[in-house]
Amino acid sequence: MAGLGPTFPLHRLVWANRHRELEAALHSRKHDIEQEDPQGRTPLELAVTLGNLESVRVLLRHNANVGKESHQGWAGGSQHWRP
Repeated sequence: MAGLGPTFPLHRLVWANRHRELEAALHSRKHDIEQEDPQGRTPLELAVTLGNLESVRVLLRHNANVGKESHQGWAGGSQHWRP
């Protein structure tokens, strides 16, 4: 979680698997659900990588883009490498 700071609130909630707070943050519509962290990961990609199923479910309910690719070529919803 180091380096996420207050600039990446959704990522911090995903990292801690605080899915109820994540749900509330997304309901407020104050945060960009597709924001990328310094490693180029969206909150959905981070949740999938960490295996935080409840956070994944929350993000999908709020229409996180499963097809969005990170800078490294990963699609957040699939974790499959795309050249």
